[in-house]
Amino acid sequence: MSADFIVVDVPSMLSQKVTISDEHGERPDLDWNREAAESQYVFAEFLSDKGLLVDGITITRSPDLTIRWLQLNERGQIFARAHFHKWLVSIDKSGTTEAAKRAKLEKRWDKFNAQ
Repeated sequence: MSADFIVVDVPSMLSQKVTISDEHGERPDLDWNREAAESQYVFAEFLSDKGLLVDGITITRSPDLTIRWLQLNERGQIFARAHFHKWLVSIDKSGTTEAAKRAKLEKRWDKFNAQ
């Protein structure tokens, strides 16, 4: 059995303290938390939609959503190992829309299925 760890971690994204520094001083960057959580939700919903989770796992957009490695089925683990980090890097800029995040995941899914 492989080690278990958290793959999707909305609580962590929401609890990060991120600040903006400019001529007005420092202030919280709440957009970062919202966008980071949104990315986690998008990935979780994608895993569910593609049947990459073990049976019995349901996904809802809640602030306590987590998905552990062992909650991914074998195909889900293979996909996540190959594409999750690359996808995160590809969307790591402020203002990436949810639709763009989904589209980039679909491109990775197509590439995964072509292998």
